[in-house]
Amino acid sequence: MSQNQKPSNFVDENRLWQNQMLLAQIGATPKGGVNRQALSSEEIEARKLLLSWSERLRLITFVDQIGNLFFRLNGTASQMAPVMTGSHIDSQPTGGKFDGSYGVIAGFEALEAIIASGVTVKRPIEVAVWLNEEGSRFAPGMMGSEAYVGVRELGDMLGIVDTEGVSVAAALPAALAASPNASFREFKTPVFAFVENHIEQGPVLEAEKLSIGVVTGIQGVRRMRVRVSGEEAHAGTTPPEARRDALQWAAAVVTRLYEEITGDPDTKFTVGMMKIEPNVPSVLASDVVFSVDIRHPNSTYLEELASKTENICEGMSDICEIKAWRIASSDTIAFDDNVINEIECASKALGVSHKKMLSAAGHDARQLSYFCPTGMIFVPCEKGISHNEAENATACDLGVGAKVLADVLVSLANSG
Repeated sequence: MSQNQKPSNFVDENRLWQNQMLLAQIGATPKGGVNRQALSSEEIEARKLLLSWSERLRLITFVDQIGNLFFRLNGTASQMAPVMTGSHIDSQPTGGKFDGSYGVIAGFEALEAIIASGVTVKRPIEVAVWLNEEGSRFAPGMMGSEAYVGVRELGDMLGIVDTEGVSVAAALPAALAASPNASFREFKTPVFAFVENHIEQGPVLEAEKLSIGVVTGIQGVRRMRVRVSGEEAHAGTTPPEARRDALQWAAAVVTRLYEEITGDPDTKFTVGMMKIEPNVPSVLASDVVFSVDIRHPNSTYLEELASKTENICEGMSDICEIKAWRIASSDTIAFDDNVINEIECASKALGVSHKKMLSAAGHDARQLSYFCPTGMIFVPCEKGISHNEAENATACDLGVGAKVLADVLVSLANSG
């Protein structure tokens, strides 16, 4: 491949930015973010936009049982396992324009650049759109990538319901119907390698004035729920000694957990969701359920923190019954050395400033790493803000990430 033929030379950051903003209009919020939750009408509309791009580029489209989409540019050896990139298009209820969606749009931009360059590739190259990475509507997230690689069974996901009582099984048909011309793909269809582009969702690259994060792995996480069961009673007539106030005890548990779990600066402990019943002003709460999210790079220590959380909850069950349980557990993983090297080499060849770094957040790339050689490319985001309508990035930084991606995809597609 000649220097002039490198796909990175054909990446158009303006086109990428325009596509990013076009997708951001779907589910746009008044504060400049997006609300495009999994299997919602907004997410289905976004799927249709991507399908129109695929048709324009004459890509081959596939869909699987959980609704993952795959857009393929064939190589000269179309029977070979593809090199894959991509991310997700669902968001948090008050999400940003770039989380997940950048990885999909960068993938399309890379394919467009590869086509324009005229370079020959042996293996097919695909853009994947994984279902429900966020888990904001149907918890936990990562459904699409986990189903594809076999980490979880499809049957375990279909019965999960949202806050309105709508199940995945009930919401899925409308999403599948949005891609009537897509060919069906079986789960576990082989993938040669997977590379995911993403905004960093942290402040490191911006603070150090670096363009690319060469991601070496993803730190571990334990996601839990805690239920505090008390008893409804009148707020004005029930004396203190007779109260079994679930919210009072939930607050005490949360306070103690924050005091005892967060001593290590590498520990990220969060209580981000709380549901209160009956949730009326003049009645003591009878039931409180809250979330616990614990993350740490050391998997052994992370497990100790999760066990400690369970023990603290059990030990405080004297007035109210308190139970803790886990809904998802993942240890720290390392990405593939060869894919890491490809990203680093492409960055050096483009003269792009970069550093190796661990991802502090979870991504679909974690699930793919159990299945095929995997890596990630980070680009800076403003002040590290993410999962927030104020999330922002520059067209230049997004373009640089797409350039690195395009060259990496071609290099991988012509290897092995």
